[in-house]
Amino acid sequence: MALAKTALKVESGRKLLQRVHDKLEKCQIHLRDYLDEQKNGVKTIDSADDLQIRLLPIAELSIDLFVEAELLKAWKDLFGLDIPYFSFDRQLFDHKNSDTFSVAQDVIIAVRGLTKNYNLGKTTVYALRGVNLDVKTGEFVAILGSSGAGKTTLLNCIAGLDTPDYGAVLFRGKNLHEQGDSAKSKARLLEMGFIFQSYTLLPHFDTRENVALPADLAGLSKDLKDRIKKLLEGVGIDQQAEQYPATLSGGQMQRVAIARALTNRPAVIFADEPTGDLDSATGKQVMDLLKKFHEETKTTVILITHEQDIANYAEKQITMEDGVITGTRETKHERN
Repeated sequence: MALAKTALKVESGRKLLQRVHDKLEKCQIHLRDYLDEQKNGVKTIDSADDLQIRLLPIAELSIDLFVEAELLKAWKDLFGLDIPYFSFDRQLFDHKNSDTFSVAQDVIIAVRGLTKNYNLGKTTVYALRGVNLDVKTGEFVAILGSSGAGKTTLLNCIAGLDTPDYGAVLFRGKNLHEQGDSAKSKARLLEMGFIFQSYTLLPHFDTRENVALPADLAGLSKDLKDRIKKLLEGVGIDQQAEQYPATLSGGQMQRVAIARALTNRPAVIFADEPTGDLDSATGKQVMDLLKKFHEETKTTVILITHEQDIANYAEKQITMEDGVITGTRETKHERN
């Protein structure tokens, strides 16, 4: 039995060797035909010098490919993986005069081809990539997106707190970034109100003084006492009028910030993650308050958030991702 099994294995091995031998013969025939000068025009090289001459073009091509690879690596290090970025939007390098932009009469803020990049060491962050946006007078708009989507950069450029690399921001029909620093500061003081995530209250001013600060800076002292009193009552913080920020809760400080933003009766309120530092219950109270003031005063509100529930307070939601607007939808009837 053992001899029979061994004989079978030997026979199987012999057949396998024969198959290998046959395939090698076919390879030799194909190789001979391939190298046949009459069939394929292939010339045989007889000397080392001739081989070097023939290999020279291949070596030059390899050097070119190596240089291209190094350039691509350098591009990646400097600009990240976003190589096709510069063909993203034709408006990026279209330096139109702001007077030529078409803006509807009911639009208070118009953004055209807004672009902003930041250099972080050898990396370029494309924060805004040719954003176009219209905000109508009296509209409540939420800009929704994850961290790094470009929401706060867009808000800062719209409000004149940051300068875009390209594009235009038209506020009441005038290009905000063609104006001087003094004119932009005046617009922010008289026409804009700001609500930030971190409240930004002056610690050595009490509640009443913090709320009155924008009016004091603008020289609008007429009827200021009564106006501040009504604002404090409106946001439910009148009992803490003489308290300092350190003695207030997060929700109370944000109420003070809302009252301060409304002090000069601005045309636009910018709210950058106003509930970010608050618990859900307090955040809802703050948003209910902001919604109430919007409905009563018809003040334009631009809200930045990463939370869908917060965005649902707005009449319109604008979704951002990687520096571009990816969607817009009306939400007027989504909340009770």
